[in-house]
Amino acid sequence: MCAQVRICFFFATLTLLIMEFNNVVQECIDMCEKCARECSANARDCLAKGMNECARVCMECADACLRVVSEGELNAATILACAEACNVCAAECERHDNEHCRRCAETCRECEEACYDAQAQ
Repeated sequence: MCAQVRICFFFATLTLLIMEFNNVVQECIDMCEKCARECSANARDCLAKGMNECARVCMECADACLRVVSEGELNAATILACAEACNVCAAECERHDNEHCRRCAETCRECEEACYDAQAQ
């Protein structure tokens, strides 16, 4: 009886760990999708204001985020590249004093964190 309880406990624990892993990965994918949308919108706004470098960095970040979304699974290299692109984009957007860049920087920081969380799994 004791061995059966340990086996049941093991499988219950394993199931919870798998569920947590899947949730973290899905949160990363969802955040990357949100970030890609925000960066694309910000790039359009930046281009309209002649902020070409910010627009370029935002589009690179959107591309990196979309690579994570299109894979739909945990790929350490892709997720790390996305986190790094989000960091660069957020830093660029934080240099500008306007609402659309503030929103983009905030979203990029959240996405960067979600990517690092997923990579840590």
